[in-house]
Amino acid sequence: MIKLIFIAMSLSLASCTTLSTSKVIASEPALLQDNEQAIINEPVNNDKPVMCHEPTGYDNQPIPLDTGVLRETLIDVIPKELFIERLEASSLWSKVSHVNSFKSDFSLSEINGFLQIRGDGSFSKSENITKVFYSPLDIDERNKYGHQLLGQEKFAMKEIISLVIDDHEKADAILDQLYQQYIIKVKNNDVLSDGETLHSYVRYNGILFEIWGMNRTNHPIKECNLTLLTGLTIN
Repeated sequence: MIKLIFIAMSLSLASCTTLSTSKVIASEPALLQDNEQAIINEPVNNDKPVMCHEPTGYDNQPIPLDTGVLRETLIDVIPKELFIERLEASSLWSKVSHVNSFKSDFSLSEINGFLQIRGDGSFSKSENITKVFYSPLDIDERNKYGHQLLGQEKFAMKEIISLVIDDHEKADAILDQLYQQYIIKVKNNDVLSDGETLHSYVRYNGILFEIWGMNRTNHPIKECNLTLLTGLTIN
């Protein structure tokens, strides 16, 4: 999945937060006698985030879900320099609202998207990308549309796939097949071993193209229930 997959996906789907603002009000102890105490009116603190899952420590990372196609060793998908060159020349580039200094994280605010690329960690021009993530920026907003593939997402996913394989027509076919398989999984509630993650994949030229989603409907905390398509990964 998530984190989402995706990390990225790991779609920040691991927790959800509900925040409310409250102030601690204390009475002023200006004229207290020796045998008196200040009275502090401290309401219940509701500013703590609602945790959908217990947070995982650095020394105890979760085991990746078995998708049946999980790679033991990541492969080089595309040179980073070539990917960036194609991205900047594509129609997707006009949707980029922010990019970090390493050119590895791209916000696509206009279409509620987030693009992330990961490689060997050197952040150099010669770095090879081993994983590409695309996921929604705002999960709550995306959750309103369930498993529907929105037009803006179809545009972004097709462009991202084409950046990797340099073929728009083939990218369109890959995405169509991915989504058709995904919808079948949704209808059958064919989830992975965690009981909530949906996954479909297409393998092309040794590269895995995967769509991820979530069917979480029985969580005791209402805000933690998610039923939506969470993104695309390429690795």
